[in-house]
Amino acid sequence: MSRNASAGRRWLHLLAAIPTPLIFAVSLIVALLLLWWQGALSAFAGLFANANWTLLVLAAPVYILSLWVLCYRWYVLVRMAHGASSLPRAAEAFLTSVVINYAAPIGLAVPSRAALTKRALGLTAAETGVIALWEIGVDVIVLGAGSLLWLLVADGAMTTVQGELGLTAARLALLGAVLLAVLAAAGAILRARSRWRAKLQAVGSTLLLAPGERPVEATACLSITVVYWLMQGVVLAMIIAALGVGVSFELMLGLISLPILVGMLSPVPGGAAVREGLMYAVAGLSGAPATEILAAAIVYRLALFAAIPVLYAVVRIWLRSAPGEDSPLDPAAGQQSVEARPGTIRPSR
Repeated sequence: MSRNASAGRRWLHLLAAIPTPLIFAVSLIVALLLLWWQGALSAFAGLFANANWTLLVLAAPVYILSLWVLCYRWYVLVRMAHGASSLPRAAEAFLTSVVINYAAPIGLAVPSRAALTKRALGLTAAETGVIALWEIGVDVIVLGAGSLLWLLVADGAMTTVQGELGLTAARLALLGAVLLAVLAAAGAILRARSRWRAKLQAVGSTLLLAPGERPVEATACLSITVVYWLMQGVVLAMIIAALGVGVSFELMLGLISLPILVGMLSPVPGGAAVREGLMYAVAGLSGAPATEILAAAIVYRLALFAAIPVLYAVVRIWLRSAPGEDSPLDPAAGQQSVEARPGTIRPSR
């Protein structure tokens, strides 16, 4: 076993020994400190002196409800991968991992998220991989479709995006060449290593075919994702309107699709600065005041850290009052034992 693999195993064992509430609290503090360091906590204060606070207050429950929709999607993803799921435990693991995602680079956030889910729900490594892949996959599908629609309906959108991201023809060609070289090298290694090739094929088939084994859950997951991002668009529109800025379909489609998609896939914690930079470009293209749009984007980001502790407290109370929620999920368990757990459904076959 390599030294890196041994270090990874030690790190996972250490993480498994730390109580989830402590991980959640520390991650939340780190994330807030990161936003403070970026100036996000004070840069927008003056703009909200004359804001429509009625709209802001009304946006709060919509935002919290949208996050609960996301927790339910995680629960459905576990059902798709494992066959059985516990809603409160899935929600606890998901909420903690979201805060980690905002507080850490993607290299740490992704394995932490997987480890928390595996520990909380008793999943196999393959099942955890299915959940992690398809959570990103459905977001990319929905946000990618929205981004494509915005690029088609907004005049000058492609040029604006290329300028914001620095996507020159030379850089795109270089990126394509590097990608082809990596794929060629990977193909050569796999041809020479039959054991690695067999393992990769087994893992790949598990990840890709999981939705086909439980199509109801897969369809539900995609539908829930559409609902979630529609609700997020409503929340952001209410924040923008509270600042006295008119909203339009083109503006909201541009703000809630491509900037969030690029920020989600960037290596920067939480997509900080990347997302806001693209939102600034979208605002300029739509003729909206960029300062107010950026202020709304900051409030939209900060709202996450106000809503998650509320949901997390509810989930912790639910877990304490639900007997049997500390035992691993077993899709092969008897029907009676699975149905007896609150928030748990019988595994679909």
